[in-house]
Amino acid sequence: MIEPFYYDYWGNRIETSEPTRRALLDAIGEEDQSAAAVVVREGDAPAIAGEYDGWAIELEGGESYGGELSRLPLGYHRLTTRRCDDEQTRALIVTPHRCYLPGAMRDGGCWAVSTQLYALRSKRNWGIGDFGDLAAFARLSAGAGARSIGLNPLHELHPCNPTAASPYSPSSRLFLNVLYIDVEGVPEFRESPQAKAAVAAPEFRQRLDGLRRTELVDYAGVAAAKLEILAMLHRTFHVEHLRRNDARARAFVRFRREGGQTLARLARYEALAEHFRALDASSYGWQDWPAEYQSPESAAVARFARVHAERVRFFCYLQWVATEQLAAAASAAAASGATLYGDLAVGSALGGADAWSGRQALVVDASLGAPPDPLNRLGQNWGVAPLSPRALRTLGYAPLVALLRSNMRHAGILRIDHVMALRRAFLIPRGAPASLGAYVRYPLEEMLGIVALESVRNRCAVVGEDLGTVPEGFRERMTDARVLSTRIFYFERDWSDATFLPPERWPRMAAASFGTHDLPTLLGWWTGDRGEAEDRTADRLRLVEALEGAGALGAADAGALREDARRGGTPHVAAQLAAGMQRFLAATPSVLHVAAIEDVLYETQAVNVPGTLDEHPNWRRKRSLSLEEMERDGRLAQAAAILNR
Repeated sequence: MIEPFYYDYWGNRIETSEPTRRALLDAIGEEDQSAAAVVVREGDAPAIAGEYDGWAIELEGGESYGGELSRLPLGYHRLTTRRCDDEQTRALIVTPHRCYLPGAMRDGGCWAVSTQLYALRSKRNWGIGDFGDLAAFARLSAGAGARSIGLNPLHELHPCNPTAASPYSPSSRLFLNVLYIDVEGVPEFRESPQAKAAVAAPEFRQRLDGLRRTELVDYAGVAAAKLEILAMLHRTFHVEHLRRNDARARAFVRFRREGGQTLARLARYEALAEHFRALDASSYGWQDWPAEYQSPESAAVARFARVHAERVRFFCYLQWVATEQLAAAASAAAASGATLYGDLAVGSALGGADAWSGRQALVVDASLGAPPDPLNRLGQNWGVAPLSPRALRTLGYAPLVALLRSNMRHAGILRIDHVMALRRAFLIPRGAPASLGAYVRYPLEEMLGIVALESVRNRCAVVGEDLGTVPEGFRERMTDARVLSTRIFYFERDWSDATFLPPERWPRMAAASFGTHDLPTLLGWWTGDRGEAEDRTADRLRLVEALEGAGALGAADAGALREDARRGGTPHVAAQLAAGMQRFLAATPSVLHVAAIEDVLYETQAVNVPGTLDEHPNWRRKRSLSLEEMERDGRLAQAAAILNR
């Protein structure tokens, strides 16, 4: 399970130290092989005959199965085996060989436009892009021809600590960020004279105007304004609906029932986090709470939930409203011929709700990260907990299934961040530096089968973020399973001479784009050099050569770009540069082309600069144009005209 060594970026063999191995074994725990799930591909028979005195299979729907084992239907079944007087029941999962791929991709390809949801501006939002903006952006983009709307992870972050805003360090990957709620779009807003009066008050309108005008999202200000009014709406919901037990109340009760223990624990966590942060502003997560509250099953937590039942219910209400609004945005996209393109972060924050409520499914005494490389010579510690390879098998992969279902429910495409974690993950023992981490193996074939099964059932295509150190043969296996590879123009090169690969050398089963949220925008890259002016000039000229060679630039535009490249790169050539890149990507055989809205709008500032905290306004920068201005601006239409062809 723990690899004895790995080769670093420079080709050095790094041995796993004995203290690291012991620490990770303690963090992961021992696996009960007798309870481990059995996962087989469709058409294969599980290896059970002859090993036991007897066996029985109960299908997912509850009926018994007595047919040929190689004809077991897809799904999550139960296998009971008997040997002597011992009887054991475990999961038997039959999975497809490949993920779902929509017709538009099978028939040649389609394009998506991507944005960070928080970054959307509009006249009506409260200083942060919300689900109402998402519906409007989806209609606008789909109207231009985009078949999918790419988004940052929408996971629940930290409502009582809103400045912890990285979507890749969520409190819970199972639930939604409630700051994306369109407050005035909640039905209770129309029924609440108190809320309407509060929002109409001059002082509050002034607060909202200030939140809208900022160039960066003021997370603390947004959270304060939204949670204040949402609390009023919850009280209105209690009076107007719950007390009357009407259809809306019953829908909420059904949501809580279906959410079960997982939703109940999230709501308790949020109420506890709010409570302890009010007592101590430095309290970040459950490890900072008094010991009696650190287990979700403790008597102290149960007492707190009874005493603060209304606040616990409030956090359930927020998740319900957020889910309603995301579903409405997905419906708006579908009505215009598009889907949502979601993003699943690689782990959950060590101090967050998932780690508190579902510790049996996670490795919470270690953190995901990456070994040293030229950009991070000390390695990286991401501060997030991964799923436990031991728990996955003994729990019948239920934690992975729940994670995929919750993130595929309203999406037509799902990006899996750091998809290499399906095969191995770099784990760092608690308190150790990243340089003392080690790779831990995961059951790739079984996990990939689960991904394929949920992809097919949810009719959701899968994109794997496979950038960085990719194990040998991994990309080929993903292609076989119809998991699209992430291909970035900047990295698609012949590294013998650093030239960019021509379109025909790009893979078909891929999502092609210029960059990612962790890289400069197209114009930012063109105009910036980060102190490497000579190398950047050479790269600019290589880019022009690649675009011209692919027929993406005419001679005049290529000449203008070359001249600008030698001058150091200026914004004056933004239109020619963007159009050339769009034509180049459209010329690749890749089945999905992703146009970042920041590149369409010629923006220069990066979404995120890895390795920085306060040095760069990560996850806060808004779009340069509002949705209303985008609708009048011609640049999305210009990009669409190229990509549609």
